[in-house]
Amino acid sequence: MQMSKKASWNYAEERLLTVSRTFALNINILSGKLHHSVLLAYLYLRIADTIEDDAVMKAAEKEKILGLFADIFKSPELSDKKIEAFKNALPSYFAKDSEKDANFDLCLKADVVVPLLKSLPEKYAFPVRNVVVEMCGGMAKFCLRQEAALTNGWFTLDKVKNLDEYCYYVAGIVGKLLTQVFSADSLFINDKRKAQLQKLDVSFGLALQVTNIVKDVIEDSTRHVCFIPEEICKRHGFEHSYELFGYNPDKTFESRRAAVLAELVQKAWKHLDDAIEYTKLIPNITMRTRLFCLWPLFMAAENLKLIGNGEVVFASQNKAKISRDTVKKIIASTMRHFYSNSWIDKTYKGLKNESC
Repeated sequence: MQMSKKASWNYAEERLLTVSRTFALNINILSGKLHHSVLLAYLYLRIADTIEDDAVMKAAEKEKILGLFADIFKSPELSDKKIEAFKNALPSYFAKDSEKDANFDLCLKADVVVPLLKSLPEKYAFPVRNVVVEMCGGMAKFCLRQEAALTNGWFTLDKVKNLDEYCYYVAGIVGKLLTQVFSADSLFINDKRKAQLQKLDVSFGLALQVTNIVKDVIEDSTRHVCFIPEEICKRHGFEHSYELFGYNPDKTFESRRAAVLAELVQKAWKHLDDAIEYTKLIPNITMRTRLFCLWPLFMAAENLKLIGNGEVVFASQNKAKISRDTVKKIIASTMRHFYSNSWIDKTYKGLKNESC
């Protein structure tokens, strides 16, 4: 039985909380059409990400399913027939395990969440459709590359430019989407300010993605995945990035692998610098939009401060993660000072200096 529009929106809101508690926090600070557009974009990209990350499917099957999902968004019609074709192409274990895996359930409910985009004005819906199509294309390409590039059973990246390309497709283009929907939602973002935002918006997504790669390096290694480019590893005496994990009797081993991660940490800080500048360009009268940006950026900065030069990541063999108290502190302080660019600058620079 088909859900009513109200029930469909309720499902979308509830499913957001189960597929990402972190992003639900800042998405839910938004309101109105901006909230709905970012909510739907997140859910659609989560569907694409679920396909890309699946540990069972072969790359060719992922490419096919991602292509079917992208086809839905190539027209404002959001064809029911195309949605059904996507659902029918999903592996049978998605339905079998959907009660245990909220991401599988979301994929199977594409017919619930996708049509909701038609209820939004085109100035909000068009950027969402664009980002889904572009991300699916990029993800499909990397799925094929990942399967072809397995080295000794590991997925690795050769060059820094390969990491940049991967991060662009899975996160950088989200920054482009945000500029479009922010400007659609606010009369205070004129063409000049929008152009300034567009110079920095890719870094907004990259800052969060590179921070996550640093934070998740140990967890990824358990899946035989390493996003640290071998180009960086070779500068510090490692032939392959997977050599960073496990035991090595060399007395310089620990300091060298920490130096490898430190390069990625600095890359994350550089993107965060731009992302903070991006946020300061958002008119301070738009409190909710500023908070949407400030919360994940300050959480990323706190995580990078915790990671420092990288030694703690390998020493603990656990994910470096800020505490709930730190998250509460970020929310409270930014709600008091969101309007002040000087406060944002001072607080951010303080965190960056503490990490050195």
